[in-house]
Amino acid sequence: MLKKKRFLFLKNGFTLAALMLCAALIAQTAAFAQAAEKSAGEKLPPAVRVNINKADQATLEKLLGIGPVKAKAIIDGRPYRNIEDVMNIKGIKGKTYDAIKEHIVVK
Repeated sequence: MLKKKRFLFLKNGFTLAALMLCAALIAQTAAFAQAAEKSAGEKLPPAVRVNINKADQATLEKLLGIGPVKAKAIIDGRPYRNIEDVMNIKGIKGKTYDAIKEHIVVK
């Protein structure tokens, strides 16, 4: 009878450890979701337009798909005559351009 109780205790201990692991994973997932929401909140609202000939690096980085390297490349490629000229920057083609074209101006 004693062995059964010991086995039951080990089984319950394993179950408790599994539950704790699941709780930790859920908490970590929630933290990642909050971080993603925070970074998404730093992006530009739909009605805002950015002048790519005048904006600073931090403002350019708020454009969807534009990080520090692409923002610096946009600054280095100035001046632009039209918004399509930004596609001459390495990494700003197709999807990235489609994501930012409604948010950029040159005048």
